[in-house]
Amino acid sequence: MSPSEPEPAAVASPPRRMLPTIGGPIFALVVLFLMNLLNYIDRYSFFAVGVDIKKSFDIDDYWYSVLAVAFMVVYTVVSPLMGWLGDRYDRRMLLASGVALWSFATVGSAFSYDFYHMFFWRSLLGIGEASYGVIAPTLIADLFPVKKRGRAMGVYYLALPLGGALGYGIGGWIGDHWGWSRAFLVVGLPGLFAAVAGLMIYDPGRGAAEGVHHVKEDRPTWGDYLRLFTIPTFVLNTIGMAAVTFATGAYAVHGANFYQTVRGMSMTEATTSIGILTAVAGLLGIALGSGLADFGTKFTRRSYLLMAALVTAGAVPLALFAILDPERIGSLAMLFGAMILLSMVLGPCNTVIANVVPANKRASGFALYIFLIHVFGDISSPVILGKISTYFGRPAVAESWIGSFFASIGAVPVKEENLTVAMLAVAPVLALGAFFFLLGSRHLPADQQRVIDAGGGAGAGPASVPH
Repeated sequence: MSPSEPEPAAVASPPRRMLPTIGGPIFALVVLFLMNLLNYIDRYSFFAVGVDIKKSFDIDDYWYSVLAVAFMVVYTVVSPLMGWLGDRYDRRMLLASGVALWSFATVGSAFSYDFYHMFFWRSLLGIGEASYGVIAPTLIADLFPVKKRGRAMGVYYLALPLGGALGYGIGGWIGDHWGWSRAFLVVGLPGLFAAVAGLMIYDPGRGAAEGVHHVKEDRPTWGDYLRLFTIPTFVLNTIGMAAVTFATGAYAVHGANFYQTVRGMSMTEATTSIGILTAVAGLLGIALGSGLADFGTKFTRRSYLLMAALVTAGAVPLALFAILDPERIGSLAMLFGAMILLSMVLGPCNTVIANVVPANKRASGFALYIFLIHVFGDISSPVILGKISTYFGRPAVAESWIGSFFASIGAVPVKEENLTVAMLAVAPVLALGAFFFLLGSRHLPADQQRVIDAGGGAGAGPASVPH
């Protein structure tokens, strides 16, 4: 072998374990899906009972937004640490510990007596979610080869709409009948069983899907993590996803609130309607997105991000008219369309991260990705929208020329809050996201090929597709 030739990659071998393993890749994917399902049920139950929490704690849209994003702030800050741990230590143990902690914090939320108690429990929830949210996608990337990875990610992210719908439905129904605190008791306890299952799923080892085994010396340094910013697709895809996350965070936190306070729906009507739309739109969107993106690779290796750019751009007018249409049915129909389009990017864009980041850096790559999309996405959007709502709800602003302009298109204040104006801010952010997805698609083939060349066995799949 000449000095210039790379040494052959070692065959991947599973790490030594103290606990028994049950099942293979499919069973592991099922467990990870169920964990993600419970994750979103927990998360959206809070949004479903948000109006009652506001009344109970006597807070406005802004402070409710602070509560709503408390867990996400902690989740985002802790994610880089979890990424570092996930590239080094037993992923099953980290995963199960995180699920158990978030379940405990959800149950604890039921015993909150004021804003500060709830803020504590919501923040603790973020630590648990960070452990799970960073590690689960890296396990999927190692469990499934490139040709099957997009579909596996799509299955995993189906939990988002289903969990969101169940969270809205269960949380809203229980909140309407027995009060908001009971909702947290019901949705929090099942996570403890999922945590036990997580201790025994199959972990093939880091880099297994690429046919390599990363030993201790292969583990990345902090400098390697910073070099993730030199991967153009990673950066541009992350900006695009931050824009989509900005929109989904805005709809999740303020959607039910908007339809209750502005459109006059009851809690049960609003949460049931949004829950059903979330589930159906998510199922359709994720299935369509994963299928179309994979089909598109037959024609271009830019397929994943080209599709993301197109559907995000298509969501812009729907996001505008869904908020401005005074008729409930028309408004919900356009919101439904926007939700389908935004759901289509989830599987492909998360798969892009797995495909352009080397296997031994994936946990940290996903951690950095999660950190950025949440800081600039659903951490920022609820608070920004809450601030816009309270600002444009002030009588002095409502009577100004800009307040009069918004009133002329149907965005009028309700009880000194103007959530309609706030929700309109989503559309221009989505337009920006579509632009960055389009830019990222230009770099995707080269960045993906770089990882394939370094990983040996990963070359199977869409690598041979023309640009």
